[in-house]
Amino acid sequence: MPGLNPAIRAVTIRALREGYQVVGIRRGWAGMIEIIRTKDADNSHCYEWLTEERVNKSFRTGGTFLHTSRTNPSKVSKDRVPLHLQDKYNKEINYQKSRFFRYRLPNSHRWR
Repeated sequence: MPGLNPAIRAVTIRALREGYQVVGIRRGWAGMIEIIRTKDADNSHCYEWLTEERVNKSFRTGGTFLHTSRTNPSKVSKDRVPLHLQDKYNKEINYQKSRFFRYRLPNSHRWR
């Protein structure tokens, strides 16, 4: 995706210079869903600590170096729901309406 690596790089460098540590989530929402929330779990396949050296190398690769996924967090199947959420989201497809799309503009205000 053009522009994603430079955006990640800019945010990372700025945050590091401000004194923050930066974590990149691998594979987007898929990486977030697959994180195991126990102290000793190895979640290294889901995230990466970002350094200035790492993000400077990202210009040499095509696509985003953190990778992306087509995972839609509002439509997760039962077998992919994280353990700590399974008692709340226990349907075969756990569909959640997005609050962003709750309110629709009148027809006269829609993009044409």
